[in-house]
Amino acid sequence: MHVNVPQFVDIEDKIAFGLTAKQLLWMGAMAAVLLVIYNLFDRQGFYLISIVVVIIFSGFAFWKPQGVTLISFVGFMIQYYLKPRNYIWRRIFHAGDAASQRAARQSQMKNMEPAALPKKALTEGQLKRIAWMLDTRK
Repeated sequence: MHVNVPQFVDIEDKIAFGLTAKQLLWMGAMAAVLLVIYNLFDRQGFYLISIVVVIIFSGFAFWKPQGVTLISFVGFMIQYYLKPRNYIWRRIFHAGDAASQRAARQSQMKNMEPAALPKKALTEGQLKRIAWMLDTRK
């Protein structure tokens, strides 16, 4: 049984003027905020505040930092700063205590990576012997 699998499901549909539904909603919200600002402030105040509002709403509508929408990105930033941090305490051993020095050495030995073994270079005679063994065996 053959079933058609839809392609490009991660791309949003363009609705009007080449904009998606989310972009149209952000532009509509921007127009509403600009209308309120126009009624609250005089002309010079409106122009100054409207520049900032247009930049913010255009960023929310069109800019995708690191592939996510700006509203999600801002949410991630707020979550990062409000999330509690986990701090891990590690004991510091003092030089005067023999038992603590022994424990420090043991903990260091546990955390150390295994030492790299030096590579042994084969001599010419050993190479000839290995080659002869490989040639004579079937």
